[in-house]
Amino acid sequence: MKRNSFLLLIFFILMPLATGLAQSPVTVLDSLVIDIWPDYDKASVLVLLTGTLPGDTRFPASVTLPLPETAQLNAVARIDISDATMKDDIFFSTNPSGTLTFITPDLRFRVEYYLPYKVNNNQRSFDYIWLADVAVNQFQLKVQQPIASGSLKTEPATGNISKGGDGFDYHIFSPRTVPSGQPFSLHVDYNMTTSQLSVERLPPSNTGIQAPGLSATPTAGTGINWPMVAIVTGGLIIVVALVLQIVSRRSSSSIREPFYAELEKRSSVKFCHNCGVLVKEPDKYCSECGTALQ
Repeated sequence: MKRNSFLLLIFFILMPLATGLAQSPVTVLDSLVIDIWPDYDKASVLVLLTGTLPGDTRFPASVTLPLPETAQLNAVARIDISDATMKDDIFFSTNPSGTLTFITPDLRFRVEYYLPYKVNNNQRSFDYIWLADVAVNQFQLKVQQPIASGSLKTEPATGNISKGGDGFDYHIFSPRTVPSGQPFSLHVDYNMTTSQLSVERLPPSNTGIQAPGLSATPTAGTGINWPMVAIVTGGLIIVVALVLQIVSRRSSSSIREPFYAELEKRSSVKFCHNCGVLVKEPDKYCSECGTALQ
């Protein structure tokens, strides 16, 4: 009875851990803003994905996004709701098939990576394709024109080019809903009057976007692996419980042993050591030969 109660206690201790281990896969993003900054701080294309999960998301949440084969990861982070800062303490992994999966305890997240572009004298061009297994309720894409670029064209055309408070021209696509499995393709062509990067001439300060600054190694296992922490914790609890149970059994056994030993002595059959006749327990002398019993 005590053993069953003990195991039941362990079950209730481990249940919350088991619940925490089950990450909820995200199938819908409430919003996703993709900022594309060519020739910003490197001679490549910086892509910033800032997303928001639905308000009823169960945490920790598992998010899987497309990651181009040629991408160089710069950051995978959650955005802390308390101070709106990026924190790269979450677990993530990449898949050779072209996906990035991360586990987050927050509604908002940021993914950053660099893509290469084609160079033809002063001309630059690149393609960007969004194709994911998650639907996006509000999808918006913005292309920042490099400060050293004389002209930039997108296909499809945005129809909305506006100057930001930082002095950059932004080619902005209207927000739209993008279902799961539906691609959104973009082709960008622009020329560069000089090779100077945008950040060298006009660092953005009022873009409304936290500038890239975190770095991430594009390998699996960056950050704290909370599922593994929970597994190890649960395993330690089980080991400690088993050790305590074994110690408890041994202690109980050592306490009961003298009692049973005395009981066996009292119930054992005795014989006269001189003549071998069966004697009764209370007798002090053998009824056959009169020898004092030991």
